[in-house]
Amino acid sequence: MFADEARPRRHRLLSWLLALAVLLLVTEAAAAEDPAIPLDGPRLAQAPEPLCFCWNDGRKIAEGSASCIRTTLGRRVATCNRVTNIMSWQVTETPCPES
Repeated sequence: MFADEARPRRHRLLSWLLALAVLLLVTEAAAAEDPAIPLDGPRLAQAPEPLCFCWNDGRKIAEGSASCIRTTLGRRVATCNRVTNIMSWQVTETPCPES
């Protein structure tokens, strides 16, 4: 009967030792790694990027800004606006200035 009681105690002891060994390995591995470095550093010297924008010729145009865009009537001045949570161009009749 004594041998039967010792077996669960032995299993519990082995379980605790295994858990302790895993904990030590994880802690040691975490301490040995280099500290985490953010991929993107803070942009203190730059203006914040607008949250909502339109695209024109591969460039971001901020909400409320005007830009010359291609239309079926040729290049026209358009304003980047929000329509029901969707960014959209509001095209004017004004042709783009020639440069």
